[in-house]
Parts: sequence; structure tokens; C-alpha cells
Amino acid sequence: MQILRHKAKPSKKLFIFIGLLATFLSACKPIPGITSQESEHTLEMSTQTATPESFTLPAPLFFLQNGQIWRMDTDANSTHQITHENNPIDSFDISINGEFVYTSNNHLLTCNMDGSNQQVLRAGPKLPLMTDKLESLNNIEYITSAIHSPLWSPDGKRIAFIENGLQIMNLETGQSNMVWEHLLTSSAPILFESILSWSPEGKHLLVSEYTYPIEKEYDRAISLLQLGGSMSRNISSIFGGTFAWNPVESELFLANSKFGTEHSLMRCTIETVSCQLIAEFVPARWYFFYAHPFFRTDDERLLVFMGSANDPINPPEKFNLISLQPNGYGRNELRNDRYPIETTLWAPDGQGVLVHLSQDINEAKAGSIIWLSTNESPVVVLPLKEFSNLRWGVE
Repeated sequence: MQILRHKAKPSKKLFIFIGLLATFLSACKPIPGITSQESEHTLEMSTQTATPESFTLPAPLFFLQNGQIWRMDTDANSTHQITHENNPIDSFDISINGEFVYTSNNHLLTCNMDGSNQQVLRAGPKLPLMTDKLESLNNIEYITSAIHSPLWSPDGKRIAFIENGLQIMNLETGQSNMVWEHLLTSSAPILFESILSWSPEGKHLLVSEYTYPIEKEYDRAISLLQLGGSMSRNISSIFGGTFAWNPVESELFLANSKFGTEHSLMRCTIETVSCQLIAEFVPARWYFFYAHPFFRTDDERLLVFMGSANDPINPPEKFNLISLQPNGYGRNELRNDRYPIETTLWAPDGQGVLVHLSQDINEAKAGSIIWLSTNESPVVVLPLKEFSNLRWGVE
């Protein structure tokens, strides 16, 4: 098997839904028109060949490396350091207007895409270094004082972030509004771990939340918060949970790569948070797992990675890229190769996806990032390692 390597130039204990699974095993049926597939018949990698120099990224790529924001140009080769903070940057986001927001040293900051015009929007107290995830989620000082998880609104006019709760800052006024406060004095308080995404219309936020105190990392859930309204809790587990928005119909797709139940792929109406189960399901024979969906608006297809196993709590190691109609019918295999996936970043037009590999596969090592097109073009390995927080930029 052969893949392309884009060379740089010089310069368990699982949180198991046993109750849900038992409920559906006897009653659920496979979706008509979809057949089960035995994944061992699938190739490990594409065998096509092409010229690496002909490949270009759909937009500049930004990422964290060594505690700073870096840029990779569309040639998938040249990289440039953008920020030069004295303290490591924890996370960042890019607005539609081409501006960064990021956190460093418990400060909330913004700057231009070239690192200029840095502004401190909020300064929090110095916090002790904490490397254990559960410890930080239960630490009172972190819960009340840590500034983290900033995300731009779709229109680039507001920033959502967490500081003693969920806050939204209006960039025009500089004022912040507390949307959900961390009330530790209440019984079993609901706390926010991170902000996952704004909805396309800017009226909802998808968040990772938990009930304090938390005992296991798996005791975290994906929930949907309506701004100025209520929160729909635990619509999916954060463990293995990924999502995609349908901006045309105000829908949310939820996938799960860890549990092979009917809930492994759901289509939800945002306003009512009513969910339809659209995963392929063949009880007592094959269990299907879904990961990293993307809704492509030009043909109204849901693109998603899918794998199968004969055990509902024993996920497959590798996944195929497929497309579906939004109702789960009309499955079509986009590529016949399979990949071990850590994280992904879809191209804005859905014509390809960056995959961060969780395991070695042929020439590509664990931790590498590869480009997969949706038309079976050869795989391209990018010269990028030890990175996090991938984001597409704007020109």
C-alpha cells in the first residue's frame, strides 16, 4: 500500500449505556435500505498515486505548538509562528473577521491574524499548575477563577468563554453577560467544563458539562444551551461524542464512536431538541459506531466515519468515510480505506478532512495528520507533529 508524504522544505473503564442498550436490543431493527458491512474487507490505505506538489490546503491552517499559535500556508508546507507569549497559550479560536481570541496565564486576549494589535480583554488571578483533569474539575479555585474555552460567535461580534460559569462578551461594548453561573452552594451543581460550539444562527451553545463533584472523566455530557432560555442536558456522552450542524434546517447531528447502540448517530431538531435515531443497527450481529460527522450543504449529505464490531462496547480500531441522507438512508461509501482517528477537521466545503491519527498505519505514524479527500484521491501526510487545536483561517 502507498500513501503520499508531503515533505517539508528546509526553513476501559467505559461509561457504558447498558440500560439503553438493553432497552433497544430486542426492539430495534436495521434501517431499511441499509445493509451491514464487514469491515475486514476494506483496504487499510489508498493505493493510488499522485504528485504531492499538486496538493494545496483549502485555507491556511492554524494550530498550537510549543504553547504558541502557528500557521501552515496552503502549500501544506511552510509554517510560521504567530504569537510569542511569555506563558503557554491554552486554547484559541478564529473569528469570521480574521481575529484570534486565546487564553494564556489566565488572561483572555485578542490579536490580529499576524499577531499584531494584542489586547487583554480580561485578566484573572494566577492559578497553581494542575495537570490532573479530574482534580482541576473539582478544584474550587479553578471552577471560580479559571478563564478558558473561548469561542467566537458566528458573526464575530461576541466571545463565549468560561469564568465561574459561562459568559458572553460583547466586543462592541466590552461588557460580559453571565449566562450560566457556577453555583457551588446549590445541591449537585451543574458546571461547565468547556464550550464546544456555537450554533450557526448564534442562539445556542453546545457545551460539555458535569455535576459537581465529578468522580470519573466519563461522567461528562454534551448538552445544548439556549441563550436566554433553558438547557437540554445529556443529549450525548462526551466520551466518544462528536457533532455537526445543519445550518439550513437548524439541525444537530450527534455521533458516538464508543457505543454501538442506536444512539450512536442521532439527528436532532435544535429548537425542540427532539432526536431521531438514524444509526444502522443489526442487534445481536453487528454494532455500528460513528465519528466526526459533517453536513455538506451543497448536496445536503451527512458525511461521517463509520466502523462496525460484534460487541456494542468494543469499538473498532479503524473507520470508513461514508455519506448518508439526513434521515440515515442512502448510505454511500466515499473511500474504501480505513483509519484510526484521534480528531478531525473538515474542510469548510466538505470536500476533504484532516485526520489526526491515533495509531500507526503504514507509513503514517500515530500523531501524524493526514488529508483525506472525499473522492478517493491519494492520502497526503502533512509535515506536522505535536500540535493541538486545529483551526482553518481566513485570508
